Amino acid sequence: MSLTHCIRTLIDLKDKNISFPENYCEERVIKGRRTKLIYATLTYKPVCCIRCGCLNTHFSIVKNGFLTSNIKWISTTHFPTYLVLKKQRFLCRECQGSFLAESMEIAKHCFISNRVKQSIDFELEDNSSRKDSAKRHFISDTTVLRVLVARGKSCLNGFDSLPAHLCFDEFKSVKRVEGKMSFIYCDAITHGLIDILPDRKLITLRAHFLRYSLKERSKVQSIVVDMNAGYFTLAKELFPNAKVIIDRFHLVQLLTVALNKTRIQLMNQFKRWKPEEMKDYRKLKRYWKLLLQDSQKVNYTDYQYHRLFRKVMPHSEIVDYLLSLNSTLKATYTCYQDLLYAMSQNNSDLLESVLSSPHEQVSDYMSTALQTLRKHEERIRNTFQSKRSNGPLEGSINKIKVIKRTAYGYTNFLNYKYRILISFQEKEKTI
Repeated sequence: MSLTHCIRTLIDLKDKNISFPENYCEERVIKGRRTKLIYATLTYKPVCCIRCGCLNTHFSIVKNGFLTSNIKWISTTHFPTYLVLKKQRFLCRECQGSFLAESMEIAKHCFISNRVKQSIDFELEDNSSRKDSAKRHFISDTTVLRVLVARGKSCLNGFDSLPAHLCFDEFKSVKRVEGKMSFIYCDAITHGLIDILPDRKLITLRAHFLRYSLKERSKVQSIVVDMNAGYFTLAKELFPNAKVIIDRFHLVQLLTVALNKTRIQLMNQFKRWKPEEMKDYRKLKRYWKLLLQDSQKVNYTDYQYHRLFRKVMPHSEIVDYLLSLNSTLKATYTCYQDLLYAMSQNNSDLLESVLSSPHEQVSDYMSTALQTLRKHEERIRNTFQSKRSNGPLEGSINKIKVIKRTAYGYTNFLNYKYRILISFQEKEKTI
């Protein structure tokens, strides 16, 4: 095995036109830093002149000296490494023009090797900041940004196809966008991220999805959304065959917020300068989670000492005591538990029965929640018939937030979008 072959394998160099001298490597101190230098020569017989296109016959193209370039290579043992490459210069006798030898390892007019760019590309898929990547490769942050933009543009949506099942959601991206929240959607089956929009305005969403053909939009069978009214309008206008499914989390959240606000409203009615009312105030504040818990999961057998009650009692007795403080709270709690049970059983008839029955004593917050559920009753039926949810997309949004936190925030939406799309692409096994 030749020395040249060993060097190529060691530094992962594939160009056969690059050769190495006997003393091919040395170490120098450049700008106060220990630096590895690898010397090499690039030469070959050109087929034609790249300026005039004249074929290289009868010595029409001759060698005309060398031009030495310092090419940034992948770091070796955490030290900067350069490929000191002597590029052959050629002279065309037909057009009297000169040109340099080119290599697949380095882009034209560039002094950073493709291996460094590929290494940066690989690191962009992980959760690390641009500054860290630039520091590891001994290059500037701007160079990493250029690689990010070039890779990000290749990940953009081609608007050629849509999956049969979609998930819609939003997240807070950057301040320099028109809306507070940016729109994101993914495949509900494979959980693959499709695209990100700067805002969730209906006019923006409509313009985006109209770029898909009607044939592709007609293939969509279901869309999982929250209770944003714009999504319902969008689905009705642009997705003729799609069923709208409201995410279960948002249905339960609607009810828990209504019950929680009812509890807080009752707490604010207490006169806290009175000792007895102050005790009830503290109990409502301390045991608020028991009110939100499913009544079937409330513990009624495990007796424990509770300081605010100064006695041993199960959680079920605490709930009974809290409900005895106010009739509105009790009626709201009963309605909350009935709706929660209907949703847990996926029982549309039971839900319809609860919504249609009179609820005169419930709080205003719960009345508003009931009115919202009645408005979306048909979509809730679709929710009960399907097992899909926005859970995978919410998990992706959590990862997006971690990417933003690692980078200490983003100011440019496109750069943030490119980084997200790169991070969610399937990783290659090798560079």
